[in-house]
This record gives sequence, structure tokens and C-alpha cells, in this order.
Amino acid sequence: MVLEQLLIQPLRRIELIQPWRAAGNRSGVVSGSLLAGAMALHFTDSALVFRSPLRFAACQTGTVIGFRPDGAVQTLGYRFDVVPSEDVGGLFGACEPRLSLTPDQWSGLCRVGRAQSVFLSADLGQHGGANCLRLRLLDRCWCSVMYRRDLDGAIELSPQDERAEVPSIAVLSPDDEFGWLHPASAHPFVLDGQYWRTAHPRDWPWPFAKVAQSQPASDGYRAVMRRALLARFTQHERLHRRLFAMRQPTTVNGVPEGLIQEIQNELSRL
Repeated sequence: MVLEQLLIQPLRRIELIQPWRAAGNRSGVVSGSLLAGAMALHFTDSALVFRSPLRFAACQTGTVIGFRPDGAVQTLGYRFDVVPSEDVGGLFGACEPRLSLTPDQWSGLCRVGRAQSVFLSADLGQHGGANCLRLRLLDRCWCSVMYRRDLDGAIELSPQDERAEVPSIAVLSPDDEFGWLHPASAHPFVLDGQYWRTAHPRDWPWPFAKVAQSQPASDGYRAVMRRALLARFTQHERLHRRLFAMRQPTTVNGVPEGLIQEIQNELSRL
């Protein structure tokens, strides 16, 4: 383990980059867990940074922690590094949404006591067949850092090996979690030689504009939306990977029922 330089240092704050966003819920929080595309635990001088390969890295392999008897590589799923605390900001785009919490603002730690959040030790563990890093931040609490590929490649920080359960996803706007599935998400593409700013009906070019006035349940609307979303996911490799990682039943405002899963199945055969 390469975390010796952080031992006995107090945890100053927890920074979430691309915090989990679900309508009606507190940003970054699901049950007692913190969820985000990347996370930085800021100690006195240094920060422990976790990044989702699905969201932030071209390499889709997490930090290697060993090898199995058959020679297969074992990873944590996510990437983690120790960097100077002041360098964290430069690792991510300035436009990325962020949320900063003190230890006392995270209910997961508050549930197990309000002792000072001091980093005492770390080890490796497993949860649900996946490897994870375990951090002892309180006198009587272990916290786990897990990779949730099924939750859009989120990093999950949870107390005592707990795991956030999200049985289904509802996307109401591009600002929600999984908002890249929404037709109005700003991921332009080309279809039939024409540039589409988004897949939202208001941006459909001629001759599709008339179809855009029909109801989402109509065959014509579904056919155009299907072609538009197929083009988007084919032309954006990172969205393509995120689509394949989805496991939860998902509904998207403005997208006919079942179409996302249909596109996911079709692209998997290419």
C-alpha cells in the first residue's frame, strides 16, 4: 500500500467531482453513501484521488493490485493516486460540477460517531465479488471505496462495506444522473450528412421537423428518435461505453419506453 504518507493525518474535506444527481435527492448522496464520478479525500497536505475510468480515462483498467493464480490481473476498477492537495483542481475540467463536504457533513461518518476523522490504516477488501480499498478514518469505523460500474462508473464511499442500492433510474433532464441519455444532452452528431446539435425534437432538422410535432408514442417519432440516438452513441465512444455499462431499468423523459434498452442491445451486436 502506498498511503503511508497520509497516516495519522486528519481528514479535512471530501470533494466530489460530478456528484450523483437524482431528482428529489441530496446531491452526491444515496442512502449513507457518497457517489461521484471522481472523489478527493483532502488531508493536511495531500489528497487521495479516485477517478472513474468510465468517465475520465481513455484507459479502462483500474489501478492494478495483484494477479490471480491463473495470471489474470486484479484491479480496483477505479484509478487512485496520492497528490498534493492543491493539485487536485488541475486534474479535472473547470466546468465539472463539484461538491465539497466536511467529514461532519457526511451522515455515513456521523452514524458511527463524531470522533476526529484521522486516517489510521488501509487495506484491501472485497464486496460483491469486486475488490475495494478500505480506509480506517475513525477509531471505530472502516470505510470502503468501491467502483460502481453499474451506476455509470461512479466511485462510492460508504461506511462499513455498505452498498447503495438504486433499483431503477429516471432521467428527467440532462442535468440528472445519467443525463447523457436525455435527448437534449449536448452531444452533437451527424445523421444523413446533417449536423444535429442534440437529439431533442426542437433540434431535429428538416425533413424531420414535422415528425417532431407528433406524440412520443407514435411510430414516426420513435423511428426518428431511434436513428438519432443510435448516431449519437455510435459517434461518441465514451457514451458508447457508458451505455454498455448500464444495468438498471431506465426511463428517459422524451424517449419512448424500451428504446434505450433496444439501442443498447443493437449496439452490443456490432
